[in-house]
Amino acid sequence: MLRRIIARSQHGESICLVDKGLNELLDVHDDNYSELFHLLSDVIKVSIAINREDFIPDDLLSEADMFVIGCPARARLSKDDIETIAKYVREGGNLLVITDAGGDLAHQANLNDLVGEFGIGIESTTVRDTRNVGSAVSPVIENINVSHSVNKNVMRLVAGGGTTLSVVWPAVPLFSTGKTSVVEQYSPNDKHPWKIVKMGENYPMAAATLHGQGKVVVIGDVDMFSNDGEYGINSLDNSIFIKNIFSWFLAPVETSTVIDWLIARLSNLEEKFMAISKKCEIMSAENEKLKKILKEMHAMQGKYAVVNSDSTEDME
Repeated sequence: MLRRIIARSQHGESICLVDKGLNELLDVHDDNYSELFHLLSDVIKVSIAINREDFIPDDLLSEADMFVIGCPARARLSKDDIETIAKYVREGGNLLVITDAGGDLAHQANLNDLVGEFGIGIESTTVRDTRNVGSAVSPVIENINVSHSVNKNVMRLVAGGGTTLSVVWPAVPLFSTGKTSVVEQYSPNDKHPWKIVKMGENYPMAAATLHGQGKVVVIGDVDMFSNDGEYGINSLDNSIFIKNIFSWFLAPVETSTVIDWLIARLSNLEEKFMAISKKCEIMSAENEKLKKILKEMHAMQGKYAVVNSDSTEDME
């Protein structure tokens, strides 16, 4: 039985597990995230469970329909945790990973070890904007991937200064920086830790992918889930976007989609195998060359030994 349920909606049959064992900034018990709690329990109508262990319990995770890691701070996932979560997603679980400005480097976390399993990387940056809703760190986002169902009816979002992501197919961006965006790199050891590294559009700030029978969403801003009036859940279309994420999680993955994923996975493995085989062939050829050189060197040493021996006898 699931022992850590903190709220169950009257009609809630699905379970959303929210992690708090990694000192996450997102806390559905905190008043600053009460609107998110309301959205999950009363609008999406899912039961909310909390994991407060400093590890990811396999039995607890296996009973959850979706799992939220809401921006860990000064805490790291273990190798076993990562393997457990990857297996959970592959077998049909849904994962939402949230980070914030500066990524792993600023928050002393290792989310990249997890999201890298799904073709997504978290960069150590923050996004600012010359055109915003009143704050230099709250960019209005209009560069939205409208072809993805998570962005249905989403026209404009606002983030509280999140980070950028790297995205490798089949993962796809959900929303990205715009023409007026400024991306700054976090370098804590420098005198000025934030430095502009790139400007303009199409640097992803959120991404989604299918993985086996499950789904993954990674978002580079935790503030858009908060109650903040400027860039929180009720600002612009943030609530629609967040609602769509959980609705997408609850929709089943079609069998044909899973088959396509498996085929793509096998094709990728085949390419890697061919690349490894080619490297092995090159190494084998180099090894044969080395053997030949060593053999020639030994032969030359033998000739020198005979010459030296004859020279010694002549001297006597």
